[in-house]
Amino acid sequence: MRPVVVVVADGELRAARLEATLRGDPDLRVLIGGVAELASLMDDSDGAIVVLAMSSPRMARTLQTFRSLSRPPAVIVLAPAPQEAWTAEARRAGVRAVLPHDATPQELSAAIAATAAGLVVLHPDALRVPPLPVSLSPGASASTALTPREVEILEMMAEGLSNRRIATRLAISRYTVKFHVASILAKLGAASRTEAVTLGVRQGLIVL
Repeated sequence: MRPVVVVVADGELRAARLEATLRGDPDLRVLIGGVAELASLMDDSDGAIVVLAMSSPRMARTLQTFRSLSRPPAVIVLAPAPQEAWTAEARRAGVRAVLPHDATPQELSAAIAATAAGLVVLHPDALRVPPLPVSLSPGASASTALTPREVEILEMMAEGLSNRRIATRLAISRYTVKFHVASILAKLGAASRTEAVTLGVRQGLIVL
């Protein structure tokens, strides 16, 4: 069965351009929908993938709407600033791919195929970690900034996940998770997981 792709954009012209681009792929079934119609589209198209192309403020509101759906879709975001789109809130709302707003048809098709296969696709800019604030904890410094993977694990620690559950979610070994947790604690100068989460929030690394 052909993957169903629902284009949700903040303008008719942009939606039409994306639709025309995607219709060049014969393996896809492409629909255009608004946020209001999305719930019914999801019910009619099991396993649909949403391509979301909007300005940052409206995109954030739309992703909140997705979280309220009974079956949140997998979402591919086309963002003017990819590094601002790959957030914990976005991941919880179903974002599985982040591309620049001017992604090529080939990049978009590849992202759709990967998302349909359950994979995550990120433009390199989406993984750029912003610099730490000046007010660092004792023992931490700008040279010990967390890696994107460590930030991801810190977010899961904030959710209360054990090393075993983190390993399962990321498809890595518990030993690898344990290594990352130890590195996070050392870099933040934290004595416990709880303190690491608290410091991560204070330093703007994660948002609860």
